[in-house]
Amino acid sequence: MKNFWTQLKKPIITTTPMAGITDTAWRQICKMWGADVVHTEFVSADALYYDSKKTLKMLEYQAMEQPVVVQIFGRRPELYTKAAQVIAKTGVAGIDINFGCPAKKVAGHGGGICLLRNIDTVKKIIETTIEAVDIPVSVKTRIGLNKIQGQPEEGRITVLDFIEAIKEYPIAAMIVHGRTYEVPFTGPVDLDALKEARDKFKKYFKDGIYIINGSFQTVESVIDDMKYTQADGIALSRAIYGRPWLFKQIKDYLATGTYQEITWEQTKDTVIKHAHLLWESKGTAGFKEMRKHLLFYVKGRPDAAKLRKELVSVEHPKDVEKIFTRL
Repeated sequence: MKNFWTQLKKPIITTTPMAGITDTAWRQICKMWGADVVHTEFVSADALYYDSKKTLKMLEYQAMEQPVVVQIFGRRPELYTKAAQVIAKTGVAGIDINFGCPAKKVAGHGGGICLLRNIDTVKKIIETTIEAVDIPVSVKTRIGLNKIQGQPEEGRITVLDFIEAIKEYPIAAMIVHGRTYEVPFTGPVDLDALKEARDKFKKYFKDGIYIINGSFQTVESVIDDMKYTQADGIALSRAIYGRPWLFKQIKDYLATGTYQEITWEQTKDTVIKHAHLLWESKGTAGFKEMRKHLLFYVKGRPDAAKLRKELVSVEHPKDVEKIFTRL
């Protein structure tokens, strides 16, 4: 089995799975702007096991998106063999297992980051997935969580415990979000914890790829954070809402020490292209999802509030073209 991760030029700039965001249209836009790897929306092992048509549709992708990684979640190890094999048959480059989601609908039912409270289950899920397929398997987690929710005095489970537990498995890559379960998205990330996790990961996985997540503030800070933690790359998530060009800007800054701000003409071209790609993949029923992206794209414009009424009513790419060509 070849680990495609090790063939990529470092630092690696990738997306993370985001529900309702990282569909094929968005992934194509990110690739056009320089993403090295793209992740699908995270998919349920249970849904794949039971042949959910909606979930199977989420696995569809275009060749230009490769390498594509499908992130899978679920707390029942016995479902992972079939789920992983269904994913592998699509020809994607890799599978990522979610051990980091803090969302109530996932973690609240013992999945995501809360799986770390049952390390035996974690190990069984990883073992089952790796044995089921011959494509690289990676994992995503956070720097830690309390053993008992709301009771830190009961002790903590950290990413270091996680790495220690899975050291026997051939993990291709690891993405670590620099916040805990209890503080999921706001506030500064713990760069020291990310660096310590990197050192331990590399001790056991010398050829494994270590990527940090959650720390984006500015293009310049991304470089500083990667240097400090000695990470092999960074995974961008909410920072790229309406700003897919961040991939290019980060790469330009790495190569030359500078980067260009994106012109409004480039933004318009991106928006219109995105609208057509979404229409092609999801048609009339799914095009309403474009509306949230449009709000992200115009965020910060002085007329954003005024535009909102129009943008949340679009029904077709032609509506998007009409609005944006006059701006």
